[in-house]
Amino acid sequence: MTETPHSSKFGKHVRTRLVSGLLVLIPLAITLFVLNVFFSSLTAFVRPLLLPWLGELPEYALTLIAVVTTVLLIYLVGIITTHIVGRRMIYWGEALLMRLPIVKSIYAASKQVVDTFSSSQKATFQAVVLVEFPRRGSRALGFVTGTIRTAEGTQLYRVFIATTPNPTSGFLLLLPVDEVQFTDISIEDGVKMIVSGGMLAPEAYGLRTPPPQTATPSGPVRPDIDSPSGPLS
Repeated sequence: MTETPHSSKFGKHVRTRLVSGLLVLIPLAITLFVLNVFFSSLTAFVRPLLLPWLGELPEYALTLIAVVTTVLLIYLVGIITTHIVGRRMIYWGEALLMRLPIVKSIYAASKQVVDTFSSSQKATFQAVVLVEFPRRGSRALGFVTGTIRTAEGTQLYRVFIATTPNPTSGFLLLLPVDEVQFTDISIEDGVKMIVSGGMLAPEAYGLRTPPPQTATPSGPVRPDIDSPSGPLS
């Protein structure tokens, strides 16, 4: 049976609307799923502790109390980490975890991911740049982490080229000033581009003048009380 133009047009209309609806609902469903798993994990250890004290309560009330209690516990941990004694305790605890064979791998990998997206880690990225990598004629997105001076006194930029979609690994390049193009892309947008494989990117970008060259420390950093995380390997 030959399909009429009217039925073909109607079928195309339905398919287009279904795809449009899925494009809206799928991200929403994924977001709700992730939030549900997140809050369920956070409150899983709090709910058994609250049951003996609260007795029989409606499920929604128990969940709400568990969420509030969990948030308060997280806030308390945050307060502890801002004090020198708390930072020392966390450093000792992480040092202990890094000595456990299986726990070491899991904790180190998860901490690297968290540190990559934390504000303190983003602060180490000074600018988003473009460099010729991995071959001439191509451009790679990189993050300037500082400068270093050669034995001859030449200033080089330290540029971190992150891998996609896992930005916890990559390449460190030491490049002359004239081989680094500074862009007006923000650090946050640069990280989004790396993680999304380029799907989340600004429509356009511009080039800007490099900042004044100021040498930054490039020697090894000794983990101390101000760096409680310590080495990851």
